[in-house]
Amino acid sequence: MDTYNILGICSTGHGASLALISSEYGVRALNLDRFTQKKHSLLFTEQELKSILGKKSPVDTMIYNTLLLSYGKLPPLFVFEKTFLPFLKALLHGLPLEPDDITLVVTSNCYFAVNKYCAGPKLSHYFRNARIHMNLEHHQIHQCQAFFGSPFEDAATLSIDSSGEPLPRLGGKKISMTLAEVHNKQFQIFHEHLYPESSPGALYGAFSEYLGFREGEEGKTMGLAPYGTDRLYKELVGNLSLHDDGSFRFLSGNEIHSRLQQIAKSRSGKKDPITSAHADIAYAADALLADVLVNTVDVLSKKSSSPNLCIAGGVALNSVANEKVFRRSRFKNLYVFPNSGDTGQALGCALYGKRALLDQMGPSLQNDYLGPEYSSAEIQREVIKAGLEPTPVDDVITTTAKLLTERRIIGWFQGGSEYGPRSLGNRSILADPRSPHMKDWLNKRVKHREPFRPFAPAVLENRVTEWFNVTDPCPYMLRVVPVRPERRAQIPAITHVDGSARVQTVDPKNNPRFYRLIEAFESLTGVPVVLNTSFNMAGYPIVETPRDAIQCFLATKIDALILGDILLLKSELKPLVRKKQPLEDIIVSAFGS
Repeated sequence: MDTYNILGICSTGHGASLALISSEYGVRALNLDRFTQKKHSLLFTEQELKSILGKKSPVDTMIYNTLLLSYGKLPPLFVFEKTFLPFLKALLHGLPLEPDDITLVVTSNCYFAVNKYCAGPKLSHYFRNARIHMNLEHHQIHQCQAFFGSPFEDAATLSIDSSGEPLPRLGGKKISMTLAEVHNKQFQIFHEHLYPESSPGALYGAFSEYLGFREGEEGKTMGLAPYGTDRLYKELVGNLSLHDDGSFRFLSGNEIHSRLQQIAKSRSGKKDPITSAHADIAYAADALLADVLVNTVDVLSKKSSSPNLCIAGGVALNSVANEKVFRRSRFKNLYVFPNSGDTGQALGCALYGKRALLDQMGPSLQNDYLGPEYSSAEIQREVIKAGLEPTPVDDVITTTAKLLTERRIIGWFQGGSEYGPRSLGNRSILADPRSPHMKDWLNKRVKHREPFRPFAPAVLENRVTEWFNVTDPCPYMLRVVPVRPERRAQIPAITHVDGSARVQTVDPKNNPRFYRLIEAFESLTGVPVVLNTSFNMAGYPIVETPRDAIQCFLATKIDALILGDILLLKSELKPLVRKKQPLEDIIVSAFGS
């Protein structure tokens, strides 16, 4: 097939997303929560939603209780029949494609909306000219994410999370880790390890839950860990058994909580104080997870002859563990899929369709800027709709760099949005990393989040070795590396308490505008690094559209917003700002009630 438009669909308990791989238009991908601007948005068919809310079957009750346990309350639930086509339209924004142009649809077969029992029968109605393929297992998709997005011809692959779906072939048991090797698109499975006995995601999740962090907030545990000591880890590590097949055994979730009660009171929410004992708990979680993964990857390295390691699954978002594992392994090259969790499975499905079903090779995934783009005219219309005057800037790069040197906080909106959970220079808040007060200011006044949370550096790829202890490109913020000791005083805003940073390397090919901005900042300061964090407020998804960006800008203490070549300065919006409009009203206007 020379011409193809492949649509990947995923909907799991962690969220939903769509992805397109087109022979003519390249790759697109969009998460549902970016479209709705409600974090952790899920998609269910109308009947499925009624059954789950009514807990009409054991499966429905299980899904209901799982969501409640994961998030503390039910996340935003959207009806498939009402939301799917508008969501698809948003994905295809600006492309001359309609549902009838889709030639292949690939999705998983799980309990949630997009499966053969619920939405499956509807897909052939929506996509009249498409072949529908929907029997992929959860961890099979993670394996496709891990390898098919990589630049390698062969690799050892590790998919790793809390668990996949109950599998009939395993008597209803669920997989939490899969160790495999790939040669010429053929996966050879070495080991499949099961939930809950050998689940790294469940282990880490038990610690995070005790700390008061819910599903999707494991990064908070990772950020808190460097403030702790190894005291608790030393007490608990004797309970960890590492096996020669890569599996492990540790205390159950209830046993973990029982042991932690002897250390510190559990936190039930943001208002509960975080103590040094809580930091020790976070440290223990990170150290135990690293022990598990180092052993697992060591086993995998003995099974596979490839010099390349590919990782996907929710646990792969732990950038601290990724780096520890890689540095202690024999592997020469590491690839971590940028949206390695469940919401990245839509692209995993589409990649499987291209490589396995259609036997189309083509280049690997080049970057993570896979969201729809917005034209200058569309941006101008949204600025005018907001009651603001668009101010085009002749040299937006130099202007923005100068604003950064003046310690201004910049909302930076360019091109297509990032598909993964990390802002990488298209939907970013940017700041000067040289300011020792910038981290606290951003956490308290802009991001409204915990003071221990670190910020990441974006650095010119060809300068990274001068500032950080790493030699390989790290384009997706999925590796935490040491800041060179002699540089730490120069960039305190992005240097964590342990001297590390979750680094992003920027190259001129994949993001030329962001690269030029950092170059311009270096020409003014001598520092080829900017602070880069996600363009959102705590509790909300990263902004997707120009309207989202404008509303977030107005509702926060961001000083300037750059939308393409348009500059909005907060200091020049005084008539608008003087309106007695409560912050909550602005947020509701932006994100819905």
